[in-house]
Amino acid sequence: MERFDIPADQRLIARLVRAGIQGDTIRALLELIINSDDSYRRLDENKIPHEGLIEVLYEKDGVCGHFSVRDAAEGMSHDGIRAAFEKYGAATSGFKDGKSVSGFFGTGAKNALAGMTDGRICTFKNNASCKLRIFLHDNCLKGELEDPQAATEKLRSRHGIVGDGTLADFLADPGKGQKVPRFDTVHENLANHWRLRKIMTNPRRKVLLVDVAEKQKRRRLRYTMPRGEERINQQFTVPCEDYGEFPIRLSILRAESELRQEGDDRPGGLLIIDEEEAVLDMSLFKYDREPLAARLFGEVTFGRFRELLAREEPALDEKREGLNRSHPVCKAVIAEIEKRIEVLVQEESRRQKEARSSIDDEERTRYRQAFKILNEIAEAEAEEVHNLGQDPSAKIEPPPDGFCLYPDSAHVTVGKRYNFEVRIDTQKFGPGTLVRMGSSTPKLQIIGNAEFKVVKVADRGIMRRFVTVQGVEVGTRAILQAAIGKQTAQATVFVEPEGEENKYLFKDGLVFRPESLTVRMNRTRRALLRVYVKVIEGGSKIALKSDHDSIHLWPEEVVVNESDARRHVAEYEVEISGDEPDVTAIVTAECEDRGAILEVKVRMEEEKERPKGQEGMFSGEPYFDQEEAEPLQRISYSLETGKTTIYANFPSIRFYLGENLRHKKTLAAQVLLADLIAERCFFEIARLKKREVAISPDALRDRIQRDAQELSKKHGMRMHKALVDPTLLQKDQAGAGGADIVW
Repeated sequence: MERFDIPADQRLIARLVRAGIQGDTIRALLELIINSDDSYRRLDENKIPHEGLIEVLYEKDGVCGHFSVRDAAEGMSHDGIRAAFEKYGAATSGFKDGKSVSGFFGTGAKNALAGMTDGRICTFKNNASCKLRIFLHDNCLKGELEDPQAATEKLRSRHGIVGDGTLADFLADPGKGQKVPRFDTVHENLANHWRLRKIMTNPRRKVLLVDVAEKQKRRRLRYTMPRGEERINQQFTVPCEDYGEFPIRLSILRAESELRQEGDDRPGGLLIIDEEEAVLDMSLFKYDREPLAARLFGEVTFGRFRELLAREEPALDEKREGLNRSHPVCKAVIAEIEKRIEVLVQEESRRQKEARSSIDDEERTRYRQAFKILNEIAEAEAEEVHNLGQDPSAKIEPPPDGFCLYPDSAHVTVGKRYNFEVRIDTQKFGPGTLVRMGSSTPKLQIIGNAEFKVVKVADRGIMRRFVTVQGVEVGTRAILQAAIGKQTAQATVFVEPEGEENKYLFKDGLVFRPESLTVRMNRTRRALLRVYVKVIEGGSKIALKSDHDSIHLWPEEVVVNESDARRHVAEYEVEISGDEPDVTAIVTAECEDRGAILEVKVRMEEEKERPKGQEGMFSGEPYFDQEEAEPLQRISYSLETGKTTIYANFPSIRFYLGENLRHKKTLAAQVLLADLIAERCFFEIARLKKREVAISPDALRDRIQRDAQELSKKHGMRMHKALVDPTLLQKDQAGAGGADIVW
């Protein structure tokens, strides 16, 4: 009998390389960052001090992208780099030797470099330098290793490595189906990716994303876990026949709000790690899409997992996309985790039922009526339209060409709605004639139906039809057009900032537009810093800074150049990102004794306005939160859900509502709730109207408060009529010897 090894065919290796990366720059960078982290892990085990710096270098090279990952860790010798790369799938990371590394399969860096274009490594160790190129050629995985050379200062300077360390780089070529993501996309995808979560939350690591073309554009990549209350903290063992017992440590928290439970950047779910904190998976398993589990997140430590891999057990997906759920041990562990998630799902179900039952049918009717009124008020305030035409009763002359737009030009304010008038001579264009409206740019929006038909008019006179438009970007010059067949009528529209913005711009010399931003964590948004160069002269330096460490800005300084100005106003783009959720910060721009501010809110998920045509700005009833023991506010409002939350344990609220809301139906409680809901909702309506206006903080706050008070004066009585039981009020008045209330 003859025995022999069957080597893997090179075509299979080439397929595995391509499948492992799929031309995806982010996947390639993931593998290289994990490799750098593994190198630092080995230094940690040997108690060798280091800064833990990992740099991701971004550079556009024509249509291609040039990407590098650089560390200052161990570096590799000539023999070491040959041993690490001469075999595909060999145990080269130190995992087989018991090192606490994440590289299990010996394929990550090879896939990353060979799966992209022109993948190379330059490494420094003990004052020597080695270079390796790894690539696919004729469906074969190839490597070219140069002879070692002295690590000269010139060589070190070229690669940015002072001591020991490694730089791995590659090109992403769209011509070969490889993706070239934007700088902001690289930031967001790397900082939020579940496979890098332990690296991004490790205080001993510092990951920087650097734009090579803009040397000062350096972003720290970090991840902050959601805030939540721990619901489970357990250690237990899971027996599995033929494999023994596996120790599991499980921590599950309930977040303050719902989390996304899918995607590589999911904030929710359980991060599965092995005993050395190498990331294995991110999942809630069968509860991934369960709404009752939407707030759950946490961590699972899977003990003895490395023993399975050391025995070559297929317990982990070879593409590192998660546990192999068909493996007997993984199945047994997952089943035990799911049992514990089920307990929390049932708790959430009971919690939601209790919340619904805290409001009876009579109260629900009152609340729904009140919120219906609030939505009508919000709609009316938001939909205020400024009429540019003439009084409809005024007599007008027939348009010379049979139809026209009136006026033929107008200056409009950003964010507000204006009515133009289409005038049609029905003697020339009879009933049923189709009129089409259009705009030369999406920055001037047509609100409502862009098509209508001519209708009958008494005495075959002039039909007058309003067309509503809204400008969304200052500085826009747009053409509004009405067309009947091939014949057109046009009006020129100029979109300008609100007068109050210019007031503060011309007075203080600088303003932000908008004055507030909501940013999703680790996603970049941009604001404009507008500078009036007659106040802030050319050559002046404007310092940009945040009052919270988790908010990052680029640039941090703007030098005013008068040649940038148009009509004496220069505009500079400011990039803003945040790496900690539920933060509200103030960004300031200061030049000597002048300044402007920008309010920045960072959320785990970016807040979105509720779609029109649904429930409106406010939902049908409030939620009474009885869980938060020491709330910091009486009431809150979510723009995303439209829900108002009343915190029952706030001292003054608890005083009137009583324990377990038992006094909620008393007159005192109803009056308090009516005032509370009206005050908050009127403030939100006023704030939403002013969200696009960049003015000083004191003026903005005062104006919102003033508008909210006006709304309260106009509509507050309607809210009290809807929310307060008139029978209770009449009884109270009668008991006090007063006259009956007439509503």
